[in-house]
Amino acid sequence: MSEESITCIWEGKPHSVRKDNANFALLRQALFNAEYDKVGEYLDIKKAVVDFVDGEVEIKDEVVYYHGNPVHGVVVEKLLEMLRAGLKDSAPFVNYIKRLMLNPSSNSVEELYTFLGYKSLPITPEGKVLGYKGVQSNFWSSTGNADTVVVQGETNERHQILNEVGSTIEVQRRCVDDNKDRGCSHGLHIGSYDYAEGWAGSDGKLLLVEFDPEDAVSVPTCSNYQKLRVSKYKVVADITETREELNKAVYNYNQPIYGSDSNQDDSNQDDSDYDYDCEEDDYFWNEEADANTLAIRNYVENKHDDEVNPTLKQIQSRMKGSPLSCGDIQDIVVSLGFRLDHNEDVPLSQTMVLRNDSTTWG
Repeated sequence: MSEESITCIWEGKPHSVRKDNANFALLRQALFNAEYDKVGEYLDIKKAVVDFVDGEVEIKDEVVYYHGNPVHGVVVEKLLEMLRAGLKDSAPFVNYIKRLMLNPSSNSVEELYTFLGYKSLPITPEGKVLGYKGVQSNFWSSTGNADTVVVQGETNERHQILNEVGSTIEVQRRCVDDNKDRGCSHGLHIGSYDYAEGWAGSDGKLLLVEFDPEDAVSVPTCSNYQKLRVSKYKVVADITETREELNKAVYNYNQPIYGSDSNQDDSNQDDSDYDYDCEEDDYFWNEEADANTLAIRNYVENKHDDEVNPTLKQIQSRMKGSPLSCGDIQDIVVSLGFRLDHNEDVPLSQTMVLRNDSTTWG
C-alpha cells in the first residue's frame, strides 16, 4: 500500500486500486483500522455508485443508465468525482441529469458534453453548472447584437449587456446560434476558466456565472470546446481580484465551496492603502451578500492551504469596494464554520481566522 495505490488479495483474487478510484480513501482507512469486513464493499465501485444514487441509476454491462437512458461518460465522471470528494448527498447529481434531459435539443446536449468534458466544472445542489465569463471593466459585455431579443438584463445603445453580480441575463433561445461550425456568432457566451480569463484580460472583469444545462444551445468547434452558447445565465460573483478556478465537485450558495491552491502570499500586506473603518456596522443581507461570502470563503481557504491564518483586516483589504466592516466579516467567517483567535490585547481588526479544526500555525 502506498500514497498512490493499494494492492491486495481479496477472496482469492488480486485487486489494484489507484488513488483516483472513488473508494481509495475509504479502502485505505479500512485497512489501517483493520476493518476487513468493509474491504469487499470498497473494492466494488459498482456497488458504491448504486448505493450513492439510491435507485436513480442502474449499471448494466459496465454502462450507467438513468431511467433506462444511457449516461454519457462526462456525466459518469461527474458522479465519480463526487464520490472521490466524499460527498454523501446524490441530489446534486440527480438534479444535474434531470436538467440535461430537459434540454429540448439532442444536438445541444451532445455538444454540451464536449464543453463539460474540457475541464470538470462544478455543479450546484440544484443541478446547474458553474462557468466563467470575461467582460469589460465596467461589467458591460465586449460586444452587442441589435438583432438579439433580450428577455432579462440591461442593455445600452450599442446593445451590450450589463453583467452585474446577482443579475440574470436571458435572451430568446432562437436568438442563439445553434450551428457549432460558426465561430463568432450571436448568443450569450460562457467559457472555461482559461477562455474567460483571456477575454477579461488584465483590465477587464472575470466573472463566475451559473447556467442551467437546459439552456445550453451550442459549443463552437473553433474554440476547442472551451466556449458555450446559452440562452440564459446568472452572474454569481466577480472573481477578478482572486482569479482562482473552482476545483470542487459541488458548490453550495449557502456554504460556498470555492478556490484552489494559491501561491499568492500577502500575509504581510500593508493595509495602509485601505481606509475602511473597522467599527461594528449593520450588514444588510442582499444580492451582493452571497458574492461577498463566496470571496471571503475563497480567500480564507486559500490562506489556510498556505498554512497562514489571515486577520480580519487582511480579509477586509481583499474586499475592495465592499462596505463590510471587520465586525461584518467576523460574523461571516463564524457562520462559515471558521474559528477566531480571540485576544483582548489586540484590536478586532488583527483577530486571526483559524481553521475549523485544531490546526494552528505560528
